[in-house]
Amino acid sequence: MFEFWQSLRGKVVHPKNKPSFIALILDNDEDAVEPAAETTPNWHGQLIAISGLPLIITYLDGKGQVSTRLITCQRLDEAANMLYLWAYCHHREKVRQFRIDRISELADASTGELLGHPSDYFRQFQIDRSQRSKPGWGLNVRQRADFIAILNVLVFMARCDKHFHPLERTSLEACIARYWLRFECPGDPDIDAILRHTDHLAPDAETFFVSLMRCAGERRLAQLIKQCSADIIDADGVHAEHEIYWGQKIDEFFARN
Repeated sequence: MFEFWQSLRGKVVHPKNKPSFIALILDNDEDAVEPAAETTPNWHGQLIAISGLPLIITYLDGKGQVSTRLITCQRLDEAANMLYLWAYCHHREKVRQFRIDRISELADASTGELLGHPSDYFRQFQIDRSQRSKPGWGLNVRQRADFIAILNVLVFMARCDKHFHPLERTSLEACIARYWLRFECPGDPDIDAILRHTDHLAPDAETFFVSLMRCAGERRLAQLIKQCSADIIDADGVHAEHEIYWGQKIDEFFARN
């Protein structure tokens, strides 16, 4: 597992971002948290609907300095009634931790559309005591975490060659339907809503790795990921070098775990 993480560490799928976006990054910032080089990510299974979602944030740090940056979300933590966002910063190329109350503006990475008050936006992704969160697509907590893991792995595979081909998107749609049937999920999947969500995803190395770990403990999930990854690689008729490499890595990962 450690060897696989070392091969993956630092890899990121670059999200589409608004062409006119210009980052404003400080020489020094105090909100830096990066896993030690010799360790693997320690947030096992903590996958929520925001995992892998790229955003543009304007952030005021503890020194009163303002920065604007492109991030890919990993997870939300709460401590002492304070909500924190862990995310990969594409400008620092490292993991950062941000206090939600210090995010003054929040925008869609691809369109630049403002997403409302940051606190309200992020609160919708939390799982509360009644075990509900949005978007949930009608799934229970375990199913939702499994499904988000699958989406992040497959989007990583689809985007790793920097081209998300329409036929790969069609393969992803078939995988969504396959998951619903195989795991007897309630009702019919809202394919359009789920695909809109995946269109925005750009998982970083940690999200990809943790998603694989999430699925390693369940044979049917591992089989589904291997099958769907192979379908995505074959979808456009072009076997890109990056797709073949990461497809083999996925097979090796599940063979060892």
